[in-house]
Amino acid sequence: MFAGFAYGLFASDSLPFAVSVGGQAAKDGAPFAKIENPVAADAELSVESKDGMIIVNVNAVNAKNEPVPGSAPAVILLQGKTKTNLDKTMDGKKLAAGNYIMSVVSEGKTASILVTIK
Repeated sequence: MFAGFAYGLFASDSLPFAVSVGGQAAKDGAPFAKIENPVAADAELSVESKDGMIIVNVNAVNAKNEPVPGSAPAVILLQGKTKTNLDKTMDGKKLAAGNYIMSVVSEGKTASILVTIK
């Protein structure tokens, strides 16, 4: 009944802390939060967390938001910082255009966010 008022005020299952990509705040949703508009492959990633280590797994998904068979997740680490860019993957490879689910792990919680790379 008060879900509309709770948005942005209380942590949820899909978005336990604020995350933004390319200047867009993730919008809470079920089962995943979402970045509304497509972003560049080098877009800024910002996580509101006090944790010293933030781990981001980026998995390619199909139109049904299911993992693409045979695809390996890209990993982005934020050590002692809360901002980086999507192209700062551990393997140094840029994310190709397409749909992804980002699992952002911090403070013992995971934010699950759908994002489209243009």
